[in-house]
Amino acid sequence: MIIYFCYKYIRSHAKNTRFLKITNMKESEMVNILQESAKQVIDNNLIVKTGANLYYELYFNRDLKTSVINGSNPKRGYSAFQTDLCIFEIRDNIEFPRVVFECKTNLSTHDILTYSSKAGKHKSVYPSLRYGLFVSEIGMIPGKFFIHNENIDFFIAASKFTQDKMIKLIKELIKKEVSISKKMDSIYYEDQKCNYFRTDIFFENFES
Repeated sequence: MIIYFCYKYIRSHAKNTRFLKITNMKESEMVNILQESAKQVIDNNLIVKTGANLYYELYFNRDLKTSVINGSNPKRGYSAFQTDLCIFEIRDNIEFPRVVFECKTNLSTHDILTYSSKAGKHKSVYPSLRYGLFVSEIGMIPGKFFIHNENIDFFIAASKFTQDKMIKLIKELIKKEVSISKKMDSIYYEDQKCNYFRTDIFFENFES
């Protein structure tokens, strides 16, 4: 009885304080963590949606009319892919996509190629979009990601994180990625001029 009581206490304490590691989670549970974390840091003009559709192509037909009638309402199966979670900015009652998270429990080479291609297609329509992966069952980013990735902007290998640490990282990441997306707006949509440009690569073992 004493052992059982202690076991229940430890499990309850860990659950209540979010000491549990980010492992053995379904993708839907991972999306929920992202969604709740995002809600805590987004501004009033930002919203979070799960299962949102984004266009992956826009083209002219033979009458020189675009393939899309309503650009603000993408539908899956009509030149649009579904995303796991997307952060939108509200601009004049229009929901403009800023940051996408895709969730996986594990990651194969095929997954990397698929999501990199998917990210690239979305970015061809929304050039200031930021796109990333959240993978729960690996603790380090595999080398094959750096070999095969072309369009994914960020990657979280989450298995060694506690929920508290993960939420902290997600909050910081969202703030930075939204800021980068807005900065890219000035290049694509506001014709901002500059005389110096550089990209940076950021590696870190975030405290887990």
